Amino acid sequence: MRLTIYSGSATPLELPVGTSHHPYLGRLPEVGQTIVIPEDANVDDAFKGKAKVRKIIWRYSPEGGALWPEIICKR
Repeated sequence: MRLTIYSGSATPLELPVGTSHHPYLGRLPEVGQTIVIPEDANVDDAFKGKAKVRKIIWRYSPEGGALWPEIICKR
């Protein structure tokens, strides 16, 4: 799963969540839900705190047959 966060005019932040070796086992957030990027996360301060889920886009890679969600958020 990939999390893309938009914060003002800054370049969007893209965070991978889970990997094939360590999958994310939680539920997908719902559109309209607020998620929290922890203060101790290794990201720019502009992206920490609350972000609202705006949409979920499903991505597909034909080479590997992989399907994953991209969660679009706005601060």
